[in-house]
Amino acid sequence: MNSPLNKNDFPKPLSAPVVASIIQSSRLATAGQFISVVLIWSLTPLAAVWTVHELHWAWGLFIRFSLAIPIAMIFMTVFKLKIPLHPQALLSYAAGALGLFLSMSFCYMGASKVSSAMISIIYGIAPLVSGLLSIFLFKNERFSAYQWLGLILGITGLIFALGLSSENLKLDYFGVVLEIIAMLFYVLSAFAVLQVNANIHPISQMTGSTIMSWLGYSLLLPFFWADLPTQFPSLQTTVALIYSALFSSVLAMICYYQLLNKVNPTTLMLITIMTPVLATLWGSWLNHESLGADLIIGLVLLCSGLVLYSLAKRSEV
Repeated sequence: MNSPLNKNDFPKPLSAPVVASIIQSSRLATAGQFISVVLIWSLTPLAAVWTVHELHWAWGLFIRFSLAIPIAMIFMTVFKLKIPLHPQALLSYAAGALGLFLSMSFCYMGASKVSSAMISIIYGIAPLVSGLLSIFLFKNERFSAYQWLGLILGITGLIFALGLSSENLKLDYFGVVLEIIAMLFYVLSAFAVLQVNANIHPISQMTGSTIMSWLGYSLLLPFFWADLPTQFPSLQTTVALIYSALFSSVLAMICYYQLLNKVNPTTLMLITIMTPVLATLWGSWLNHESLGADLIIGLVLLCSGLVLYSLAKRSEV
């Protein structure tokens, strides 16, 4: 028979140093997740450019998602999660696939025609486009004066970055159009997932959308059978594929979804502001991409516009 409890058997309140230690640890974890997402997403455009240097875009994406699925399943096992298969869940995966299948297809098609910095800058205006869709299409938001100013600065920055203000136009505008279409599908995918509102765990959502996108790429391959890789890719392309599968497709998304529950939207917007800057630096350093005056001015204007937009968002909260 167990002896009766005495007052020493009851748990004591956490002391102030212990609470401070827990808070500090949580803040460090959040900061680490934030830095991870910024670094991973800033290198992702470069990984796409390196992939299509040797592989056809369809095969590159098929290989990327073929590698990503088992990695995602490992995380599903670690966190003891399941992939719901009810109709609303399947609809949510299809909505997510807009950003993984259609968006990535257009992104990789354009990656052979434009620089990694340009890809990141175009995706950088996604929050501004998302705001416009909220106003004119979904009619659930109104822009303040600061947000409209931020939008104008962002668009002006894109114009400079594209070289539209220069007399010597050298950019492949078909590639730019492909990347803009990719960005639009990326934005629409986020709206679609929110609209479906299937209440699925983020990791399950990511895994389900990844599998559905992989099925889409599998159906595409017969049309590009002539472009089947006949030899093992170079070290650079192999690194790009593994990086895209492990970091871009899985780890960054898990960290991002964790941040959604921990930080305010304004802080999260900093990712969008910092990513194009770092992507431009990575492209210049690792891929020898030129840094013209138009690109630098455009980048500064874009980041300034995003800052104004995020500050206005914060004042509304």
